[in-house]
Amino acid sequence: MFLSIGDGQPIVTQRQGNGSYRNYYGLQVPADFFRNDTAVDLQNVEATRAMLLRDFYSDWDGEYKELIQHATDFRVWPLHTLAVEDVDWESVPGVTLVGDAAHLTIPNGEGVNLAMTDALELASKLAKFEGTEDLAVAIKEYETDMFLRGKATIGEGWKMADGMFGDSPESFLQVMGA
Repeated sequence: MFLSIGDGQPIVTQRQGNGSYRNYYGLQVPADFFRNDTAVDLQNVEATRAMLLRDFYSDWDGEYKELIQHATDFRVWPLHTLAVEDVDWESVPGVTLVGDAAHLTIPNGEGVNLAMTDALELASKLAKFEGTEDLAVAIKEYETDMFLRGKATIGEGWKMADGMFGDSPESFLQVMGA
């Protein structure tokens, strides 16, 4: 993995299992940026490269620009997150959420761990209350702890976003505790 941070526009490069590389360009743009008439058509690779180099990475060093110049495919993958205060709702009998559905956050390296913890905790509560006989009680008890985990993780996700989309690498180093 390769991470470059600056000007609120990170570039993340990850090596894939087949030896190729996937680049992520962190752009802070309106939700409809790639859906309106003024945006570039992502299917037009040359136009997308030109737009990224002109509008977002024009003052970056050449080695970073090469990541864009050699890219062969572009997609929009928006990042969505809940606000910490939104992680607390009335329990609905017979229904609950786990993982990202329960506490959607900016990627911070904890997503799958949190989903597995949620699943384990929910299964433990169901076992404790003997399956579905006291399902509402099991869910309510699970959700009490899940809300606490979710709020903590979303808070950490917001810190990660502040670091990754900050104006300088120092903001990211602060998030990482360096």
